[in-house]
Amino acid sequence: MDRIVTHVLPAEYVVDDGDMRLLRALPHERQISVGPFVFLDHYRHQGQRGIGDRPHPHAGIEVVSYLLEGGVEHRDSMGSHDRLVAGDAQFIRAGRGMIHAEQPLSGRHGLQLWASLPPELKLVEPSYTSIRAPDIPCVDGEGSRLSVIAGAVNGVHGPMALSGGAVFARLQLQPDAVGTLVVDPSVELGLYVLQGQVEVGEVCLSTGELGVLGDGAQIRITAHGIETTELALVGGRPVQGDVLFSGPFVMDTPERLAQAKRDFTAGRMGRLEGVPY
Repeated sequence: MDRIVTHVLPAEYVVDDGDMRLLRALPHERQISVGPFVFLDHYRHQGQRGIGDRPHPHAGIEVVSYLLEGGVEHRDSMGSHDRLVAGDAQFIRAGRGMIHAEQPLSGRHGLQLWASLPPELKLVEPSYTSIRAPDIPCVDGEGSRLSVIAGAVNGVHGPMALSGGAVFARLQLQPDAVGTLVVDPSVELGLYVLQGQVEVGEVCLSTGELGVLGDGAQIRITAHGIETTELALVGGRPVQGDVLFSGPFVMDTPERLAQAKRDFTAGRMGRLEGVPY
């Protein structure tokens, strides 16, 4: 049985100032998560002013960044210093808390997602991992290219070891091409359109829309238009525990959320360029 789109969540513009365009698909007023993912930002900018380019903290989540175009320099309070280019990915298991900054090296186009850590991992020690584009498996089909970053799609396993059975993949389709994605039927899934227009069953999805998928063994996607269509497949096991936001902190209890704030203020998440002051 094919999965169908049960409902469509249009992303909202957070920034649109002539240089930076930032769309946020999750959290949405109609749905807070798809699998473990509780945050999905899709950004594009021409200059070297970025979102998150100043040191800032995170806790209780895995922060996933996937760069479609451009370059960025990463630094964090754990001592990691890295540079990513188009096609590279990274994830930070923020756990009990850390501080990082991402300075653009050029204009960029990419995605940032947050996966809520399950309750038993909320307070783990933070860690950083980056994955180079050649290490992300790609499968070419007739008019299609599938890149699997995390989880298993069409029997291809991605190298990013996220919690919550997370699935994250990129699908590129030429005009009028048809792609079929086979994923574990037990996981929640959504399709976010980065560019173009597709048809899934009887539902059309366009740039900036997240289609939440129902049950089934596979997804059949048909591309429309005259340009290459690009999509992100996201999902995994349903989010575990409550999801409580306070800025960059996502915890499962008010007590843990309050503790994260105290730890940041007290400097227990480390320091980066004097933050916290």
